[in-house]
Amino acid sequence: MLMSIKHIYETVSGWFTFPLFYSSVVDQAKDGYHFVEVGTWKGKSACYMAVEIINSEKKIKFDCIDTFKGSEDEEYANPNSSSYEPLLSTSDGLYNHFLDNIKPVKHVVNPIRKSSLEVVNEYADESLNCVFLDAAHDYENVYNDIKAWLPKVKKGNILAGHDWNHSPIQQALDDTIGLDNIIKHWASESVWVYKVK
Repeated sequence: MLMSIKHIYETVSGWFTFPLFYSSVVDQAKDGYHFVEVGTWKGKSACYMAVEIINSEKKIKFDCIDTFKGSEDEEYANPNSSSYEPLLSTSDGLYNHFLDNIKPVKHVVNPIRKSSLEVVNEYADESLNCVFLDAAHDYENVYNDIKAWLPKVKKGNILAGHDWNHSPIQQALDDTIGLDNIIKHWASESVWVYKVK
């Protein structure tokens, strides 16, 4: 058994409220599993997942999908906005920052620089074990992401996402999967989970 490595996610800025969920996904995984994180920003959650994968010693493929341009529902590019992100002022700023952040774990992270709907059809139906949606947070984009990614997850496996308490997300879930089908166990981490039937 290899010596485990320490987590590095705390050195990365951004939002990450679901370590227990990510740990459980890796704990329940088997060799050959394939995880996808849609919306990865600066790589905080990706770094956590990558360390968990490394420490598990399991052969798990992990793709991180993002345009690295910010999302349309936030004013990252507006210097007068409280959410202004200077890294977005150059075309590769955020992407290069992400690559710097994941350096210690880059051998288990596969960054894909495309939008969710641009890349989804590159995956075969029922080919994935866990898809985590955390890209745009408006109703239309979340609805489209759920509809697009749901067929890509193997039956009995997991489609999940962040910001469970956000009303547009709950509405999109109700209109696609149905709120009664959502596992509420991870709500304390603001995570919704659906076990694909």
